[in-house]
Amino acid sequence: MATTYPRDDSSFTHYTRMARYYDIIYSKILDYSSQADYLERIIAKHKDQKRPGSILDVACGTGNYTFIFAERGWKATGIDISNEMIRIATEKAAKKTNPRFLLMDMRKIELQEKYDVATVLFGGFGYLLEHEEVENFLAGVEKRLGPRALLIFDFWQNSAIFPAASRPSGHTSWDRSEDDDRLIIRLHTSKYNAQSNILNVQFDFYILDTKGKKPVDNFSETHQTKTYAISHIQELLERNKLKALAFYDGDIGKSKKDEPKDASFGTFRVLAVATPTSR
Repeated sequence: MATTYPRDDSSFTHYTRMARYYDIIYSKILDYSSQADYLERIIAKHKDQKRPGSILDVACGTGNYTFIFAERGWKATGIDISNEMIRIATEKAAKKTNPRFLLMDMRKIELQEKYDVATVLFGGFGYLLEHEEVENFLAGVEKRLGPRALLIFDFWQNSAIFPAASRPSGHTSWDRSEDDDRLIIRLHTSKYNAQSNILNVQFDFYILDTKGKKPVDNFSETHQTKTYAISHIQELLERNKLKALAFYDGDIGKSKKDEPKDASFGTFRVLAVATPTSR
């Protein structure tokens, strides 16, 4: 979707190259099914709705959460700004009509339907770096929420950033993923600017052919993510006709038995739950 903003939109379009390896990497890191269980328990806690309704999955990537919700009876729509992510999600959907996937900028949601639930999961909200972008998203998604609907999104909390990330050298870690054809080594170096509340994460990818043991691809990307205090999120929601209902620990949900747990000062990934105040 065409939208003009004063800053470079590279954080939104980086996933063009990374998209081809996205499912391999995160299928080893995330248990999407258990996390969907966790989200459904949160939905049930705040919404008197006995059967699955409609859900809008914002910044859906390759649709891994979207597919699970659709399989569980939700009428699911996934939107993302990345052409490559939406292409992969659409290919995975084949000829299914549920879920459906649309190329769309979360800062300019152009939909007519109303939804029972809208989600922004796994860091998508943090890519909104400017105040205007956050306001445009919240105002736009609020218009697409039906009566007693829920907005659920996660964000990274300022107070839980690794102290090492504030050092000049940053904080470095790595992960390893593999399928039948490719071995992927990914280094990530995080550097945090406490004045701007921006976390810069540089990813260095090294991809090897598992059969020939030869390098087939390597590239680097730098992603920028805005971090917040819970009180700041509350203010942003209130200014956009949304009321915060709860803030949960988003780093759990890795087990099918995990129950919603309130976020604390040390919670890195916070899951916010809000509802429109006007309906």
